[in-house]
This record gives sequence, C-alpha cells and structure tokens, in this order.
Amino acid sequence: MNNRRNLNLKRRAAWVAPFLMILVAGVIAVRAQSTAAPYAEFQYSTLTGSGNTITATQVPVVTSTGVTVYENLSLQFNVDANGNLSIATGYPQVVPAPALLASGFLAGTYIGPPTVNSGGMIISVAGPGVTSGGATEWTLSSASGANACTFPYSATWYVGPISSSPLAARLKSNGITSTAWSYGIGTASQCSGANNAWYLNPLIGVSQVGNTITFASFTFQNSDYSTPQAQITYTLKQ
Repeated sequence: MNNRRNLNLKRRAAWVAPFLMILVAGVIAVRAQSTAAPYAEFQYSTLTGSGNTITATQVPVVTSTGVTVYENLSLQFNVDANGNLSIATGYPQVVPAPALLASGFLAGTYIGPPTVNSGGMIISVAGPGVTSGGATEWTLSSASGANACTFPYSATWYVGPISSSPLAARLKSNGITSTAWSYGIGTASQCSGANNAWYLNPLIGVSQVGNTITFASFTFQNSDYSTPQAQITYTLKQ
C-alpha cells in the first residue's frame, strides 16, 4: 500500500512541478526585485478553469530587452482511471494575446442631473479591464455612497464585437445590432420612484461623446426591447 501511495505521489509530482514552475515564474520575478528579464507576470493575468483546461489570458511577459508583450496560455490535463493527472500532448499552448480593443470611454467622476434629494447624481467610471477575446470591460459605481440615487445604481459594460459579448445571446434575442452603443448590465436604481426602465437588471447601452457619457436602458418592466426605453447623460467633472 505504501509503495502504491509513493508511486501516486511521484506521478502527481511529475505534472505538478512544471505547472507550478510556469505559474510562479512571474511571482518570483516580482518578489526578487534584482531578478533580470526575461520573466512572466502571471499575477497580472486572468486565470480561468474549465473542465480539464486551465487558461491564462493577457499574461505580461518581459523580454530580455525589457519590452513587455502579452501572451495567452492554455494547459490541458489528462486524467487516468486512478485520478492521476498528466499534461496532455501538445500542451502548454502559448499564442500572442489579441490587442485590446480601443474604446473612447474616459475614466473619472461624472455629474448627472439634479435630483429631489441632491444637487446632482455622481458616478464613478472605471476601466478598462480585460475580458475574453481582447475586449475591454468598464464599470459604473455610485460615488455618493450606499443607497445613492443614480441611474443605474451600478453597471458593467463591454467594448468589442456584439458577437463575442458575454451578452450576445440576450442582444440577439431582442434584435439589437446597433454598434452605436457598448452593451452591458446595470443594477436597480436606488432613486425613490425610479422609472421602470431602471428596475432590477436592465440591459444597457453606453456611449461617450467628448466629456459626456450616456446610459440608455433597453429594458422596461422586466422586458427587453430593441430600442432605448430611457436614457441619462453625465458630464465628466473637471
């Protein structure tokens, strides 16, 4: 029994060792400030797992000349009858990461129309973040604290082709094809007597023109539509 256990431990070590070497390379490089390039920085990548595959996207890799390039890496495992893992033939696979899609959004604090309880709605726009396919992800949050009155209260939207959007199925089912907006999901407004267009999880479109950003709701009373049902515009605080 002990011999079998030792054999299993050796088998596991055979695939764990190279995998750990890949994943910790960036961490070691960061901690050892004197370490010279080249090195990878996995701590700045996005790690996901699905089935037998682990994927790292937008991994920064610093070359020997100090230039940073971005790679996508996937690592697939085989599982034998005893549950032992081994790296599948042909893995790891490393390809250049797609260039991030450009967007015209500006991060910062924005002021909206006045409300009954305040001199103006205040939101914070942050981004870009990286999501699948090289697209960018942006977020809205209320800058006035909990239960602040904004439309919407918070939101996440994506810049990239509609076909590769996390919301592709919802957009398609409602016949939404316009590229004038970047689409996302909002959360219910905390404003007293809020319009039903901003209720629960509205499907939103977002557009930036200069220092103004507009949010449109494609949802009304829990149903999505192909055209905006309400919209609001905020101006970047100078």
